[in-house]
Amino acid sequence: MKKDKKDKRETPVTPENPGTVEAVDIDDGAMDAQVVSEAGREEAATEATASIAEWQAALELAVKQRDELKDQLLRSQADFQNFKRRNQTARSDGYDDGVRETIAAMLPAIDNLERAIDAAEKHEGGEALAEGVKMTLNSLMESLKRFGFEEVPALGEAFDPEKHNAVMREVGEEPGKVLEVFQKGYKVKDRIIRYAMVKVAVEE
Repeated sequence: MKKDKKDKRETPVTPENPGTVEAVDIDDGAMDAQVVSEAGREEAATEATASIAEWQAALELAVKQRDELKDQLLRSQADFQNFKRRNQTARSDGYDDGVRETIAAMLPAIDNLERAIDAAEKHEGGEALAEGVKMTLNSLMESLKRFGFEEVPALGEAFDPEKHNAVMREVGEEPGKVLEVFQKGYKVKDRIIRYAMVKVAVEE
């Protein structure tokens, strides 16, 4: 017994018969992954930009701190050099002042030795004594010269109030000239430790 075969010819698609349209499935997971990937790249770019800005700010801060520390170091070195220089100057001045004070205290002894020489030379037979005292005085003066000690020129010099102390005046042919020295003046390293006591010529 033969079965009836149905006509399986496909019906054409027409406006009246649109037929069946198969839907195309879109992979939602792939789309989500693509969106996440783009978001990640944007976030990574933002983080990279922020990281560069942070590093730049940190670098600028480090440079500023370096400059401040360098300035402090230079100031400290300058202060130390100034302190060292002042300390050396103070020590040198203190030493020189001590030398001047010591020599000034010895001036009366020098004056007495010179008076002893004058007295011995005026006394008959005192030449030997005068010679011995001269040797002592010369030895002492040579020793003091090593410290910058020297006599202040006075006799015959023009009167200088920075070096001489005028205690007498006398009419003379050369006004302002030192005519006589009553007491010698001395200096140590260009600083007067005793003014020469003198008589000065003046006009009539």
